[in-house]
Order: sequence, then structure tokens, then C-alpha cells
Amino acid sequence: MKSSTTLTLISKYTKAFILFFSILIALSLFWNIGNVKKETQRLAEMEATTSLNKDLAFRLWGTRHGGAYLIVDEQTQPSVFLAHVSERDVKTTSGKTLTLYNPATMLREIMNDYSKLYGVKARITAELYLNPENAPDAWEAKALKELKRGKKEFKEITTIEGKDYLRVMQPMYMEGGCLKCHAWTGIKVGGLRGATDISISMEKYEALKQQSINKLIFTHTILWLIGIGSIFFLGRQLNKSEQKIKENQEHLRIVYKALEQSANGILVADQNGIIQYTNGGFERINGYMRDELVGQSLYKIKSNLNPSVLYDDMWSKISNGQTWRGELRNRKKDGSVYWCYETISPVIAPGGKITHYIGVVEDIENRKLAEEHIKQLMQYDALTNLPNRNYFREKLDAQLLNASVESRIFGLIFLDIDRFKMINDALGHLIGDILLQSLSERFIHESKNGLFISRLGGDEFAIITPLTDSKKIIENYIEKIKQIIRKPFFIQEHDIFVTASIGVTIYPQDGIDAEILIRSADMAMYGAKINGKNTHLFFEPVHGDFASEILEIESGLHKAIENSELFLVYQPKWDTKENRFIGLEVLVRWQSKTLGFMNPAKFIHIAEETDLIVILGEWILRESLVAMMRLSLVVGFVPKISVNLSPVQFKSEGLNAMVKDSLEKTNFPPEQLELEITEGALVNNPVASIEKMTDLCNYGVSFSIDDFGTGYSSMSYLKKFPVSTLKIDKSFVDDIIDDPHDRAIIQAIVTLAKSFNIDTIAEGAETREQVDALNSLGCYNIQGYWHSKPLEYTALLAYFEKIKE
Repeated sequence: MKSSTTLTLISKYTKAFILFFSILIALSLFWNIGNVKKETQRLAEMEATTSLNKDLAFRLWGTRHGGAYLIVDEQTQPSVFLAHVSERDVKTTSGKTLTLYNPATMLREIMNDYSKLYGVKARITAELYLNPENAPDAWEAKALKELKRGKKEFKEITTIEGKDYLRVMQPMYMEGGCLKCHAWTGIKVGGLRGATDISISMEKYEALKQQSINKLIFTHTILWLIGIGSIFFLGRQLNKSEQKIKENQEHLRIVYKALEQSANGILVADQNGIIQYTNGGFERINGYMRDELVGQSLYKIKSNLNPSVLYDDMWSKISNGQTWRGELRNRKKDGSVYWCYETISPVIAPGGKITHYIGVVEDIENRKLAEEHIKQLMQYDALTNLPNRNYFREKLDAQLLNASVESRIFGLIFLDIDRFKMINDALGHLIGDILLQSLSERFIHESKNGLFISRLGGDEFAIITPLTDSKKIIENYIEKIKQIIRKPFFIQEHDIFVTASIGVTIYPQDGIDAEILIRSADMAMYGAKINGKNTHLFFEPVHGDFASEILEIESGLHKAIENSELFLVYQPKWDTKENRFIGLEVLVRWQSKTLGFMNPAKFIHIAEETDLIVILGEWILRESLVAMMRLSLVVGFVPKISVNLSPVQFKSEGLNAMVKDSLEKTNFPPEQLELEITEGALVNNPVASIEKMTDLCNYGVSFSIDDFGTGYSSMSYLKKFPVSTLKIDKSFVDDIIDDPHDRAIIQAIVTLAKSFNIDTIAEGAETREQVDALNSLGCYNIQGYWHSKPLEYTALLAYFEKIKE
């Protein structure tokens, strides 16, 4: 019954709309046709007025000049109507006869010619006339009477020879120049002497009018059809509206159910911050029932645990119609505190006014706990629980600032356990790890006295002393550290005695920059090792014995390239999942004629300190590119290679130009070159580093971060820098079987890399067990002795022959 009533109402409304619309269209058509008729006549009147105005201008000109004398010939004869003018005819000195043509005569002839050319009939007429041709017809006589009554113009549609014409008459007044010919009329200057009239055929205007009317009829018919069609369409839509309402109600029911069952909390408040709605998820997260919140102010659930500037920023954005997103610490009904991620969006009415606010609350307590755990891993060494290299660098920067402000000194101490590798080799890595943990426990206890002690990696530690005014106090700290190390360790029935080589540098006498202090402390520690270990050495840039050896190595390194003492080896990388070769890492070796075989760790370090690394790095890159292009002729493809860049070389302004020039000169494909950099190379000037890396990436070169996790590991670097690969440091791989901390770190690195769509490769994999463990953690790219040791060029050829089989 309800549906039938609705259809009846719809039908009535449809008919009413059709009738109303049809009347509206008809009225519009009639009104526009009337306008077309008026416009058509107006155009004809404009043409008549234009012609009359031209005639008037000519007549006034002729009158002003008293007519014109023309040469008498067959076409131009003296006018009999001007016989009364004494000077009608004159003779020229050459004997020619000239006759006077008054303006009326000239105008009449022009009008005759105009009529022949354009079909526009024009005449001069008057009640007093000499020439019978100027006698007025019936219409003109009627028009002259109207002009006498004072009208300035008389116009009318009349019929001539069965056709419609527009006739327009304008008056002619007696001018002073007219008296010469028309004085006989007795009409005074300014009086009505006669008139000019013109007849415009309406035939072409009628055609134009009909054409316009036809267009109007056509367009209005189309408009009517469209309107009728729209009315019928709307009628059908109205017929469907009841069903749509039901569907919408069902949709709203589903949406409401989805809101209620959402795991996230949803809250709606009005523009005054009064809560209007909360869903079940909000109740589950906060512990408040809906009835406890609806109608209450948002301040009821405010925890006051967040900075006021955060709330200011939030209200500033949402009050201006923007969406705010951020992390907040909130308090549940039971008083417990939790982290949540909130998205708050304003609801804006069509007029631009904010009517409500919608908040979506996600409980991220577990995620924050995971982040805190990751932060712990990022700032603290997993094995020893001491601050790691990253945290050490932050502390050093802060200490430099404090020392500068207070104008005080402090010491930076680098410490390396002597013969630690022998302990690992003789007693096993497990004993070595326990030794490091035991030593770190002593260090942690000593940290309570103000020392900041961190593990940089392996058996190397860095110590920052408190601010002081005396070098003697720094020496006391060093002696305290020696005492800590000197005490024996009892580990699994082994009495272990260890010593350390200690390097010390002092701010500000040895430098005011973190990099300089780190380098100075490292060189001093190296000098302590040269001096026989189990000692400490303050940094002395010139007089230390270790400086002499450094100078000897530096001098030999200058000649190494020239004397062909340097050579390259290549360590293959292997994809254990796909069981295929994926690239080579290029490594440099030095067989000195005077110093013997030099450990790369020693001469690379010195090269970096003396900036020789720039020259050495360029030689390594060019030699490896040439070698790989030569190798490609044998193996049939260009292997992808990884070349290490030191931080010093990476900061070089000419690096990008050198890399591009080397690639162009060797025709080596850029996409087959990967440059390995350490995290420390990125931290000094991130903006410049990003620009430099992006430029080379756009050229085709890729980047990897070497020894990831041992330096300044930070997710912010992975977001900012165009890195394609993370290399997991060998120190984590060494103990992956026995040390759950190392496994956790590797798992975190792999997971982190996947989230940023970055590849990982583990270096230093030496056993099948290590490889299997890496694979179980999702790391399948391997580099290490398990697959292949570094190979000289000849051995590399044999390697490729072998993997072909």
C-alpha cells in the first residue's frame, strides 16, 4: 500500500513538472521570437539611418560650397531647373563650358546610382519643387506632414510592388547656401525645405529573421526533449529512492558494525570538545564504558603526560581544518599508562565550519617496547651491555660542547686488549666473549665514578673522562683503568691475565674536533702497541716512536704504486638461496720491497690519516675496472664489483668526477659498480653526502653500507640515504652459533633492511653452520672463506671456470 501511494505521488509530480516545463519552454520561445523580430527591424533601420546620414553629410558639404561646376558634355547638360540662376553657365579661358550642379541635383544622381548598385531606393522630395521628379508620393506627403509637426524622423514598413520595405524619411532644412538655387520658394534659412527618404527591402531581413526563428524552434525543441527526458529519468530515480534508502540503511548498519568491531578506538567529539560517540575498540583500549564518556569533555581522558607544545600543535592544525597525526602517552581508566598513535581529523560542513572531530586511536604499546629494544641494540653493545660506537660518538660530541662552554679539559682514551686473538684461538671464542663481558662488568662499575666507557668493537674500548682542570687527574683515571685490567680473570677453570695498549689524547691541546681527537687517540694507541704493548701513550704528533714507523710506512706507500708493489685480489659473493654468483669485492694488498708484506689494516689506516687514501682509492678503482673489462672478454659478462671508499675519500670534492671519468674511460657499465662506505662517512655532513650519493646513483652506481651495526647505525640514515645493500659485520657472524645476542642483532638488521627494501649480505662466513644460521634469519647473500677466499686475477679465472661446470 505504501509503495503504491508513493508511485501515485511520483506520477502526479512528474505530470506537473512536464506541464510546467512545457509552458516555460513555450514562453521562452515566444519571447525570443519577439526579440528576433525587433532585432531584424532594428538592423534594417540601422542600414537606412546609415545611408541617410551619408546623404546628409554629402548634401551639407555641397550646400556649404554652393554646389559644383562640371564640364558640359553628352552626359552632363545644364539643368533647366537652374535657368533662373544668373551664373549657371560659365566659360573657361580655354573655351570650355562649365555648368552649375546644385547639391540636390548631385544627390539625386548619386541616389539613382546607389539604388542600381545596392537596391536601396533613395529620393529627395518637397512640397515646393521645380523638378516634377521631386514631387512627393502619397507616403512621402504623409511623412512630410509629420516632419512639419516637428518629428526628426519618420519610418514605417510599407508595401511597394507587393514587397515589404522599410521607409525612413529625414528632414532637409534651408541652409544659407541653398538660397542661391531655392530662394524662389520663399522659405527662410532654418525652415523645412523638403526631405530625403530611403526604402530598404525587408526581403533579406525576413530571411534572416526566419532563419533565427527556425534555430530558436530547434534549440527549444531539443531543450524541451532533454528536459522531458530528465524529468522521466528523475521520476525513475524517485521510484528507486525507497530501495536506495533501504540499501543505505543497511550500509550504515554494516558501517556501524565495522566501527564497533574495529580493533582501533574511534571517538567523535563536537566542535566544543564534547564526546558524542566511542566505539567498542575505544572501550577496550582505555577501559572506559561508552556511557561514562558520551556527553563528557575530552579533558576527562587527557593524561597530562605529553608536552604542552604537542597539544598546541594538535589543536592548531585541527582547528585550521587539517588532520593531525602523532604519538601520545595516555592513561587508562585503571591508571596505567600506554602509548598510542592518534589520527584526529576535523569534519567540515559545506559552509566551511568545523562541526565535529573524529579521532582514531591505535594502541602501539608493543611497538614502542620493540622500538625501545631496538634503541637499546642501537646504543648498547649486545655482548657487553656497554655503550656502543654510536652512543660513544653522541657522548663525545656532548662532552666537547660542555668542555667548550666551561673552558675545561677532558681525556679521550682508546684501549685495545693485547694478544686477544691468541686468547680466542687458544681457548675459543666463548672464553673470549666471557672475558670481554667480565672486563665490561668492571668497567660498568667504574662508570659510576664518572667515566664513560664504551665498546667500539672487537676488543677495542673508548673512554671519555669527566671534565677537569688537570692532566694529572686524567693520568689517575688511566692508572685506575690499568688496575681494573691487571686483576686476573678466572673463567671456566682458566686463570687469564690480560694487558692493554692505551692511547690518550686531551681536549683542547690535541684538538677541538671529534674526528681529530678520535684519530689522535687511535694513533696514540697504535704507538703504544709499537712500544711493546701493556702501556699507555699520550698523543705526540712528532716525537713519538710510533710516528717514525708511520712516516716510514707513509713514505713507502708513496712509492708503492710507482714500484708496482700494490696488487688487487677479489673475493666472490654468493647467493645461497639461488646458488649463484652475485659479485666481487675488490681488496688491495701491499708487498713492500723494504717492509715486507704489510697488513692492509695498518697501511690503509695510515693512508687515511695522511690523505694518501685519495690517490690509493683512485688507483684501486681504475685498476679494478680495467681488470673486470679484461675478464669480461673471457667469462662473457661484466661481473658486478664492490669497491671500498674510505671516509676521507668520500669527503673528497673530486670523488664523483673521478668515478664518472674512470667509468667512461674504461667503458665499465655504471650499474655493475657498487661503492662501499662506512656509516661514519655519512654523519659529518648528511646533506652533502646525500647530494653526492644521489648524483652517482642517477649515473647508475649503487651504494652499500659496510660493517653495518658497528658504527652509527640509525634508521634515519636508511630513510635519507640512497643505499641498496647493508653488509653485516664479521664480528656478528663469528659468534652467530653460540651467541643469541649476535643472532638477535643480525635478525634486527635483516628485518630492518627488508622494511626499507634494502638487500643484506653477511661478510666473514667461514663455516656451513654459520651459513645455515644466516639463511634461517633470512640472509642468503654470503661473502667469506666458506665460499671462497680473496683471489688474485689468475685464480679468479679458474674460479669462473669452476662455477660454469
